[in-house]
Amino acid sequence: MKKLLLIVFVLGAGIGTAYLASQGLIPGMENDKSILKKKSHRFLECLKFKEFQEAAAFHTPEELKAHPDIPKQLESFFKIPHENLDIQDISVDFVELDSTGRRAKVKTTSVTRILNKNDTQRPEAMLYWKKVNGLWYLDLRTTLERGAGVL
Repeated sequence: MKKLLLIVFVLGAGIGTAYLASQGLIPGMENDKSILKKKSHRFLECLKFKEFQEAAAFHTPEELKAHPDIPKQLESFFKIPHENLDIQDISVDFVELDSTGRRAKVKTTSVTRILNKNDTQRPEAMLYWKKVNGLWYLDLRTTLERGAGVL
């Protein structure tokens, strides 16, 4: 009986550890999907708090050097003037990696309120990421060209 309980306990601990690792909740055991989920949420959080310079840092150093106006371009990511935009909630809907593991897309939905209007919207955005030297960066062209669409 004691052996059976020990086996059940060890099996449960193993399953629990595997689940936590798959969700990226164990430091050092994060997978690409959990990293992308966190980075995407943080990127939108930077936009929420009008930290456009920090949001621009999600792009490669080469892109930042070639396009120093990225922070200014990010101000209109939601296609609503940033001074009228109140992002209230951010959710990452899914993360999808390509077959090479070097490109990914992340679908997000935000709840936004337009100030001075009684208007709440749920814009969706698809963030495209690329892996460069083992690190994930936003793809400048696809992110800034598409922005967030309002449904």
